[in-house]
Amino acid sequence: MNSNNLIYSGLAAVAGGILLGISWIEITPWAFLIFGALVSLFFLADKCRENLRCIFLFSFATFLLWHLIAAYWMIFSTVLGSVTAWMVNSFLMAGVVSLSVFSKSKIKWLPPEIILSIYWLSFEIMHLYWDLMWPWMTLGNVFANRVEWIQWYEFSGVYGGTFWVIAANGLAFRFIKSLYLKKFRSGLVWFVMAALLILIPVVFSKSLLNSETQPTEMISVSVVQPNIDTYREKFGALSPLAQSEKLVQQMQNDHSSNIYILPETAIPESFDPEQLPFPASIELVMHHSQTTQTTIVGGFYTHHNQHHYNSALVIENGKIVACRNKIKLLPFAESVPFGRCSGKLERFIEAQGGLGFSYERDSVARVLTLNGHKIGVFICFESVFQDFGAEMTQNGAELLLVITNDDWWHDTPGHRQHFALSRLRAIENRRSIARAANTGISGFIDSYGRVMKASEYKETCILSAEVSLNPEKTFFTKHEPVLRWSILGLAGGLLLFVLVGGISRKNE
Repeated sequence: MNSNNLIYSGLAAVAGGILLGISWIEITPWAFLIFGALVSLFFLADKCRENLRCIFLFSFATFLLWHLIAAYWMIFSTVLGSVTAWMVNSFLMAGVVSLSVFSKSKIKWLPPEIILSIYWLSFEIMHLYWDLMWPWMTLGNVFANRVEWIQWYEFSGVYGGTFWVIAANGLAFRFIKSLYLKKFRSGLVWFVMAALLILIPVVFSKSLLNSETQPTEMISVSVVQPNIDTYREKFGALSPLAQSEKLVQQMQNDHSSNIYILPETAIPESFDPEQLPFPASIELVMHHSQTTQTTIVGGFYTHHNQHHYNSALVIENGKIVACRNKIKLLPFAESVPFGRCSGKLERFIEAQGGLGFSYERDSVARVLTLNGHKIGVFICFESVFQDFGAEMTQNGAELLLVITNDDWWHDTPGHRQHFALSRLRAIENRRSIARAANTGISGFIDSYGRVMKASEYKETCILSAEVSLNPEKTFFTKHEPVLRWSILGLAGGLLLFVLVGGISRKNE
C-alpha cells in the first residue's frame, strides 16, 4: 500500500469510528449518522481488498474508537471488564469485516452488503450466548431512542435493524464511489436505492403507529427507586436492615397501588428462600407485604445448597410465591469467563475486586405469576438480550419488568443507554415495561416503546402508572429462534461455500 492510500485509509478509519460513536444512543441525538458511519469500512474493503492485514488493523481502529466514544462510561464500574470488552469486541468486529472481504474475493456474484450482514448478524448472535456475552453494541440498538422509525421491529427485532444499517451504508458507498468515478447515472440509481431503503421502513413504522390498537386490560403498578449510593452505602455503610427500612418506609408513604416493583438487589443480604428463619431485613419486607396485603416483586441475593443466585422474587401477602434466577450473567462482575478452565483467572478477578466465582443460572426463561397474570422479569443486564425477551413473552408473559441497579456508571450515558434499550424489548414483543432501578432511571414504557413516565438520576421516588397486559404474540416473539438459526445457517453455509471453493481451486 502506498503512502497516499495509507493516509486515506487511516482518515477513513478515524472518521468511521467518530461517526459510529456520535450516532450512538445517548451520546448525541443524531442516530441518522449511522447510515453513513460504515461507509469507511466499505472504502477500506475496496482500497485494501488484497491486503487483509491492512483491513483488519484499520477496521480494528474504527471499532475501538467507537467503543471509546460510546461506552467510555464502563470504566467507572470495572477497569478489567471494560478494557476486555472494548478490545475483544473490536478484535472480533475487525475479524468479521476481514472475513467478509475474504469471502467476497471468493464469491464475486454476492453483494458485499449481504456477505457482511450475514457474518455480522451471526457475530451479534454469538454475543447472546458465549462466556463474554455483551450485545450492548448490536448495530440495531442504535435506534432505541428513535422508536418512531422502528415499529417494524415487532417482525424482525434488532436483527432487522442491523441489516438495515449495513445495507444502507453499502448503497451509500456505491453512490459516493460512482460520483468519484464520475459515473453520475449509476450514482443516481444508487442514491435512489439508498434513499428508498432508508425511507420505506420509516414510512412503514409510521403506519404501524397510526394503526395502534387500544389495550383491553390494564393493571396498576408502582416502581420504587430508593436511590441508595452503590459505592458508599449499598454494599458498605448502610446495613441491609437499614436499606430494608428505607424501602418499607417509602412503600408505607405511598398508597397509589397494591403492586410494588423493587430494584435489583433491593436488599443486599443473601438468604435461602426454603430455609426459615429469614434475616431480619427480609422479614421486614415480608411483614409489610402481609400487613398491607400488597404484592412485591424485587431482586434479592439467594442461595441454596451452596449455590448462589441473583434472583427475582414475588412476595404476596407475606409469602414468597414465585422465584426466578438470572440467566444472562455479566462477565467478570457475576461470572468468571471460561472459569471452569482457569482457576488462576478466578483468583485474578477476585484480586481486582470481582467475585472470583460465578452465580448459578436458571436453565429456562421462567415467567412468574403476579396477581393471576404472567410476567417476565429482566434482571439488569438481561434486558439487553432480544432472544431472552422473546422467550419470556413466548412463555406467556403479558407484562415485562426490568429490575436493575444503574448507579455503577455514575451520571454518564451508561444508565440512559440501559433504559433506552428496554424500549426495543417493548416494541419487539408489544409489551408494556415497568422498570425499577436502585438509581438511574425508573419508569414506564408502553408497548410502542414510548416513555410514559421516567425518574431522574439520583432521585428518591415511587412512580405509579396503569400499564397494559397483552396476551397476543408478535411475529418476532413467535419466530425469534427461527430467525436466529436461519442467520446462523446462512453464515455457516456461506463460510463452507467459501472454504470448499478455495480448496477446489487449489486442487485444480
